[in-house]
Amino acid sequence: MYSLDRLDYEILNKIQENPFNIAKIAKELKTPYHKVRRRLNRLLREERIARVYAEPTYPKLGLSTVVFVLNRRSENDIDIALLYSRIKARLLGNKTMLVYSIPKKFIRYLKRFIRILYGEDSIVHYGVYDKILIGKKDFKILDEDPDEIDLYRIDISDVNLYYQEHVEPLDCTDLFIIKKLQKDATTSITSIARSLGISKQLTEYHLRKHVMSRGLVEFNAKIFADLKRQPRLVLLVEFSDYLALVSTMMHIVKIPFTSSIFLSNNKMIMYIGTPINLTLRLMRILDDLVEKGVITKYEYYIQDPSYIPRRYTISCIAYRNGAWRRDRVLKALRRGEVRLMEELNVLSEHHRYDDLDSSQNGII
Repeated sequence: MYSLDRLDYEILNKIQENPFNIAKIAKELKTPYHKVRRRLNRLLREERIARVYAEPTYPKLGLSTVVFVLNRRSENDIDIALLYSRIKARLLGNKTMLVYSIPKKFIRYLKRFIRILYGEDSIVHYGVYDKILIGKKDFKILDEDPDEIDLYRIDISDVNLYYQEHVEPLDCTDLFIIKKLQKDATTSITSIARSLGISKQLTEYHLRKHVMSRGLVEFNAKIFADLKRQPRLVLLVEFSDYLALVSTMMHIVKIPFTSSIFLSNNKMIMYIGTPINLTLRLMRILDDLVEKGVITKYEYYIQDPSYIPRRYTISCIAYRNGAWRRDRVLKALRRGEVRLMEELNVLSEHHRYDDLDSSQNGII
């Protein structure tokens, strides 16, 4: 198996700043362009041990993140038939985790949908998160002994916390570009333009002036973990001191193998896939925050390594005429449970696998 070295870590650090300009990265690293290009190709495509992607800033898109942990499993994927579906993962203990990115006005219908599918008593955890904490990963720390890492010395100057206060105006071109960058942020502008059927110049205008300048995405990178050595945890936290919690989490979100952090008024959810000794250190930090009264309680679930999570990119179809709309499932739900089940039977034969990203690259 390919073993990463310091140059790989430096490239992954730099490419999060600008995934569209490999020549600039090579110049800043004082490394020949062809060498940087070859390393990236090996990391992202040949060995497939890393990924560079765009994290949508869901609050700016007018979407809340809704998470369900359920005490049972379904035999099919009808539960992610909604266009607002984002993730389905299995957890140890015969549990299922479902994540949706959906406008607030549809959340009550979504909750009813889950209750119809799984039953009234199936929901172990339910959370609506309208804030997101995103930070570019600091791969340099992978050169250090995990026991020697001082989390509070990690540079957090590029960590951003987004609220659902001001929703940016969108169009389908913006959303299509975001969708493509979610899958692979190193995708060329020419390739995106060809998929859209518009000119490269117009695509670049939307990318620079609409998507990037308004902060509709943050670029990130991740390395795929060895599940036998680095079990993935879904971490749920309830807190009493918001500011103290966020100041600590801003450092943790920079660690490779951690996800962005989703927050509500008094709850937080994130994903951790760090090496076990570093995971234990993070748990000790949480215990310390419990003792200080910052956290009231926390719990975690372990992802089932035998099931590859189903992950979906943002939907372009659900956004029309300047607003997020009900999809077929939500429309059917308004007409009653019988009509809903009829619609789900149709969708089960024509599921939207074109949006599926089934790579093992985390769950949040």
